[in-house]
Amino acid sequence: MTFTDELLAIAEPYLEVQANTRFMQGMIDGTLESKRLQYWVRVDYPYLINFSRILAMGVLRAPDLDSMRTIQRYLNYIVDEEMASHERFAESCGISLRELETQKMGPTKYAYSQHEFASASKGELPEILTAIMPCLVGWQILSKRILQREQIAADNPYRWWFDTYGSDLGLDNHVNALLFLLNKLVQGVTSERRDQLTEIFRTSEYFETVAWSAYYEMEEWPAVDEISLFLPSANSD
Repeated sequence: MTFTDELLAIAEPYLEVQANTRFMQGMIDGTLESKRLQYWVRVDYPYLINFSRILAMGVLRAPDLDSMRTIQRYLNYIVDEEMASHERFAESCGISLRELETQKMGPTKYAYSQHEFASASKGELPEILTAIMPCLVGWQILSKRILQREQIAADNPYRWWFDTYGSDLGLDNHVNALLFLLNKLVQGVTSERRDQLTEIFRTSEYFETVAWSAYYEMEEWPAVDEISLFLPSANSD
């Protein structure tokens, strides 16, 4: 079993939870309120900007030219294809590019992004790839499984989402190349570092999972008076 196989085994119960969230089930049957997917695209776009910067760090830290090219090709896919897909959907909903570029991430999405960035900043390429792996493979795996298990109606307004992540051969090639690279990089690492990488992955997978609830709830930053409700006062026992 490869290292990425081990990580995917850890991800399995999380992926099942993700597949059964209200957000995902709503997309499957086409009943998800459009405003919830609009929220998703608003907070995912700035997340992808940060994600792209993390990939750029990967290019910088790649040990050889082939590794640089593998990461750069995926970076190009994110910037030129996935973000362009977000822009097209946003435009169809009346959301301008300026709004996307200036959108603030919600608390959960922000925490996820900061975990990835911190892991990448403190580590080398294995840490970078491990931190982003749940995002790299998650929507692809979910979409492929759902397209196999479910009958997504041709007139389902979210059919495009499943096709984007589950039926894109180019994306499949990027994912496979990056997983192969990660397995190559971890050969010979100490068991201690392997455990550390696993914990980085597990934390990212946690955020990848709870983000679906944040999308559905359209999570926003609480006002200061709302924060105070969760904090003990000086007079409390």
